[in-house]
Amino acid sequence: MNVAQAWQEPLRLDEAYRAIAAILRRMDQIQASCGEGFPLYCTGADNQWKVSAGGSWLGGFWSGLWWLRAHRSAVRGDRRQARQVTERLRDKLDSATHHRSLIFHYGAGLGGGLLDDAMAKELAEQAVGHLARAFDPLLGCITLGRDMGGGEQGDQRLSIDPLAATLHLFARRAELRWLSLGRQQLQASFRACAAGDGAWSSQAHHENGEWRAEERPGDWSRGQAWALLGLSVGARLYGAPYRQDAVLACQYWQRSRGWDVPRNRLSENQGPDDPCSAAMVSLALQGLAPQIPDGEMLLQHAGAQLAAIIRSGDFHEGRFVGHCYRVSATEEQKVESACGSFFLLAALLAWTGELDPGVI
Repeated sequence: MNVAQAWQEPLRLDEAYRAIAAILRRMDQIQASCGEGFPLYCTGADNQWKVSAGGSWLGGFWSGLWWLRAHRSAVRGDRRQARQVTERLRDKLDSATHHRSLIFHYGAGLGGGLLDDAMAKELAEQAVGHLARAFDPLLGCITLGRDMGGGEQGDQRLSIDPLAATLHLFARRAELRWLSLGRQQLQASFRACAAGDGAWSSQAHHENGEWRAEERPGDWSRGQAWALLGLSVGARLYGAPYRQDAVLACQYWQRSRGWDVPRNRLSENQGPDDPCSAAMVSLALQGLAPQIPDGEMLLQHAGAQLAAIIRSGDFHEGRFVGHCYRVSATEEQKVESACGSFFLLAALLAWTGELDPGVI
């Protein structure tokens, strides 16, 4: 068997269990380093974490890591830590940003859904109300908003990043009015960001009565991964034709990126790769696989994506330096982040059968 074939072998369960244990140990190190602050990113083994008092849009992923850990361990201290981190996100409810979906689905919705935690459920329900009030009936969607990087034109911009989290939050109580808002957000995302071949742009702006994509569809790997996560959730909630759209996006990913870790942007041949997007896609594929007849092929691809990460130098002793992140106005580099570690841990737990990928 040649090296290329071996690299594409799906991750073995023993590898997955060791990786999960290593990530959980790493969480203790990060917590000791960051204290009451939210870890945003760390550029390497010898560098300090950049810490935020409020968490920004990444805060929900740090909370989400602790909910995943508490779900797996059933240890009271892990749940207590998850609750404490989640409570510190409360002041983000009023932030004028669609990224509230990321903060409160991963940061609170998981605690309510996985552990039936009353405080987490209450916070997630409040987030649903805030999101519903942010829905723009003229544009038929929740726009990106002006906070957390949305800018002055944020009320005319749509981002694909929070799509999966938004659909999850609106589906919490299976009420028709909330499900209708979720479907409208999904449809607006199609109008704004989808190309006909399964490729997606990550953002679009509304101008002269129509949506215009802000980048070439499919170029940014993590944008395509965010779209796949949203489509997997949309297919489960709303069925056809979204299921076929999700399959089309999977086929585009396989066609444009193959089985290995993808470049951050296809247009930048010498640019960094982005293992975080591979972890997200593995999770999306695992969520979509049970919904389609030939889902076994998607599972094989999901396992190969995980193998490419865990067997690489980007993952070492629980430290996942795999999130291609803008560390300055002009520089992107791979960092360790709460977001990257969250999606890798979730994908691994789904791979071992300890987590339903459909909840992420």
